[in-house]
Amino acid sequence: MIYLYYILLAIVSYFIGNINFARVISAILKGDITKSGSGNPGTLNTWRTFGFWPGIFTFVFDMIKGVIPCLVAYLTFGYIGCNPEIALYVAGFSVVLGHIFPVIFGFKGGKGIATAVGVFLVANWWVTLIAFAVMVVGMLFIKYASILTLSFVLAMSIVETCLNNPTLWVNYIFIASILCLVFFAHRSNIKKLLTGKENKTELLQMIKGLFKKKEKNEK
Repeated sequence: MIYLYYILLAIVSYFIGNINFARVISAILKGDITKSGSGNPGTLNTWRTFGFWPGIFTFVFDMIKGVIPCLVAYLTFGYIGCNPEIALYVAGFSVVLGHIFPVIFGFKGGKGIATAVGVFLVANWWVTLIAFAVMVVGMLFIKYASILTLSFVLAMSIVETCLNNPTLWVNYIFIASILCLVFFAHRSNIKKLLTGKENKTELLQMIKGLFKKKEKNEK
């Protein structure tokens, strides 16, 4: 019966992951994110295509999408005889899988960074916040967002592996699987980095541009 609970959790979390907020927001803005820019239905492409706030909202909602199933599983599954830490990572792996390979969109999803941030926030919120802050500051100096985002997921995977209870060996598999999923989703970015063709992310210029637009509107 316990295994059935985990299976149901995985299924529900997977379909929560299928909700793609880049698609939702682009549709609200009368566009199609899959036909704009890189075609990736994620934060950066939404930011580059529709602007700062649509990109921010995409990130926040995709992150919350990762938080909700993990937090609910962690807080409730102990009451039905399941291990809450295992439940957290069952939900975490499944929601990231659903985001990257959503069945309702023909298995064509985003790259999983924001959703993975949500999972790690539930697993270890203070380490995640520190690592995330380092990643954002790093974007002001390192122009390749893919390097920083992949480094973030790698660092958090190492931290969670080190902090995991050794008796919960299955969590090592889930943590490694989340890492592999995210790296696989970024395979085109990795190839572009190796060939010098990766797009740069001018975070500072984007922020400056936002304030310039605000000043023009005030005038």
